[in-house]
Amino acid sequence: MGKKKKKRTAKNRAAKRMQTVPAPKKKSRLPLLAMMAGGVLVLLGAYFLYQGQTPEAAGPEPSKVQKANYSLRETRPTLSPERFSGKTQSAYTIAREIPQVLDGLYCYCRCRENFGHKNLLTCFTSTHAST
Repeated sequence: MGKKKKKRTAKNRAAKRMQTVPAPKKKSRLPLLAMMAGGVLVLLGAYFLYQGQTPEAAGPEPSKVQKANYSLRETRPTLSPERFSGKTQSAYTIAREIPQVLDGLYCYCRCRENFGHKNLLTCFTSTHAST
């Protein structure tokens, strides 16, 4: 008697192919872990380096620098508050008391782009702030 031959069907061929396909390789996490460890070391080094500085080595206090280098950009005086009444008079009074603050602020009505003003203090040098 002879051996029986198996019929070659599409199902048998697909099963045979599946047996010979190697499993996908897992990616190594070593480069990612090395980068994370390096980042942690850099952050720790920066932290300890900063902790070792004295206040004099870090530089002068920011408030002293601002006062020393600060100059008004708007040189015209604000209008007299007596020309106005109510809340407008209060606003012009405050603008006259603290011009250095208003001189450093950007005007919310975009008058720099539309009217050529330098900053918020410029609005109080004319009647523009009363509108």
